[in-house]
Amino acid sequence: MTSIVLLLCAVWIVIVAISLFQWLKHMYKLYKPNIFEDGYNYIIIDGTESTQYPERYSEGVFAWCEGGKLQTSEEYQVENGGDPIVLKKYLLKSKTKLIN
Repeated sequence: MTSIVLLLCAVWIVIVAISLFQWLKHMYKLYKPNIFEDGYNYIIIDGTESTQYPERYSEGVFAWCEGGKLQTSEEYQVENGGDPIVLKKYLLKSKTKLIN
């Protein structure tokens, strides 16, 4: 009888620990700080396609952070030496906001 009670207590502790872990993970996602800071410029390489004209354009997508979100424009991309085709393909796959 004692072993059954100990087993049930152990199961209850594991269930509570898993529930607490899931709740803490959810809370962290809600309140985690932005990884981008306002006023900074960024070059996004991860998830972008390579340019077909490496002698003319730099690799990646050029963006800036405003309001905690990355933003970009075709003019900004070209001014920084980026390929506008790479930018357009990246925007189709991401949530980055295009400024006209």
